[in-house]
Amino acid sequence: MKTKTILRTIGVRLLAVVLLAGCMFAAAASTQSLTARFTLPHETHWGKKVLPAGNYTFQFNSRTNVALIQSADGNIACFTPVPIKDSSNKGAAALFVMVHGNERIVRSLNLPSFGISLTYVPETSAEREMLAKADHVQTVPVITAGN
Repeated sequence: MKTKTILRTIGVRLLAVVLLAGCMFAAAASTQSLTARFTLPHETHWGKKVLPAGNYTFQFNSRTNVALIQSADGNIACFTPVPIKDSSNKGAAALFVMVHGNERIVRSLNLPSFGISLTYVPETSAEREMLAKADHVQTVPVITAGN
C-alpha cells in the first residue's frame, strides 16, 4: 500500500514539473525578439534622441516593450519605448519618417516578416505640430533576419 502511495506522489510531482516546464516554454515562445538594420540618409529625431545620418541596428524584445537603437560604429545608443504595436503582414519592411523642411521624425516601423508594425506617437506639442505640417513621408528600407 505504501508503495502505491509513493508511486502516486512521484507521478503527481512529475506531472506538475512537466506542466510547469510547458508553461515556461510557452511563455518564452510568445516573447518575440528581432533585429533590423537600416541607414538614415539624414539627421532624424527618434523620440527624444537625435540620430545623425548613418547605419544603425534596431533590437526589439516584445517582453520588455523597449527597443535599442545603436549606430554601426557603436558610438550612439539609445532606448526607445514602443508605444503602439499592431499586427502587420503587408507592405515593405521600412522605417517611415515624416519630413517638414529639414526636420525629420520617425513615425513608424513596419516589419511584416515578423508580423508587426510599431508606431511612435509624438511626445511633445512641437512633434505633434511638425507631424501636422509634414511635407511628405520618407521611406527608409529595413533589413531583417526574415527578409
